[in-house]
Amino acid sequence: MRLREKMERGVFVRLIEVFPPNFSADASKEPLIGIKQKLRDMVTRVQKIESLADAILVADMKDPARLQLSSVYTAAALKDELGVEVIPVIPMRDMNSKAIRAAFLTCLSLGLESVSLVWGDRFGERDGAKNVYDYGSLAEAVSDARSLADRADVPATLLAPVDISALSTPRGARLAESRLDSGADCLLAQPPTSDNSRTLDRHVSLLREKRLERKVLHNIFPFRNREDIDACRARFGWDLPKELDLIAERGESSLLREARGVVDALEQRKLPGVYVSTRGKPELARFILD
Repeated sequence: MRLREKMERGVFVRLIEVFPPNFSADASKEPLIGIKQKLRDMVTRVQKIESLADAILVADMKDPARLQLSSVYTAAALKDELGVEVIPVIPMRDMNSKAIRAAFLTCLSLGLESVSLVWGDRFGERDGAKNVYDYGSLAEAVSDARSLADRADVPATLLAPVDISALSTPRGARLAESRLDSGADCLLAQPPTSDNSRTLDRHVSLLREKRLERKVLHNIFPFRNREDIDACRARFGWDLPKELDLIAERGESSLLREARGVVDALEQRKLPGVYVSTRGKPELARFILD
């Protein structure tokens, strides 16, 4: 049963996010790029956790210090090797509309009928890469993809992001609605639903207020320690509660147990599901979902 069918039937779905094989851009740090071996290693690691997921999401990396295989190619390789449903992420930041259309049609031709379209964080002046953003908005890109899927006669499942913390503002609510109205089937939430004590109730309340609770998968994020939490606050601007700092004082295992508790609570509330970030370590999903 495909992801779309499971969601339509009210099955609690679990997506696991992984990164494509990647390499240092600095030849002095990694002079040889063992592409085939790195891909094989990734397939082996994902194979160990595939039974925990309804689909694997292959994310895009915004890291100029790393070279990577494309999310579309990686998704196709995982699908061929493992036979699971795999969802590539295509960022609007990196390609013009012609290239994005080609990438999307390539996904459909490879049997990758679920695709996540994202705006993508901007590159800075020192990153050595240009921002494209050829579409006027992400909603415009979603609409274009939906039109292409209809013309190809493929029942594609389109995913797009949503900022839960911005739903309390008129602009944040409009962005979420525009992406759904343009053809997105499901929205993937940020920031993460990090804890049971405060964040879960706040996120669920915001989604219910905007009548979006059946259209959003909550993000589960494996924090490592207090320093990691502070770094995520600074880097992403996430409003993570102080309660999470107290959990971090008891160690990484407590943070992982809290993440698992959030998954259980969301399932008990009969919400649609979760997508679990693994931060380049697919095996972390086992501590949260198994």
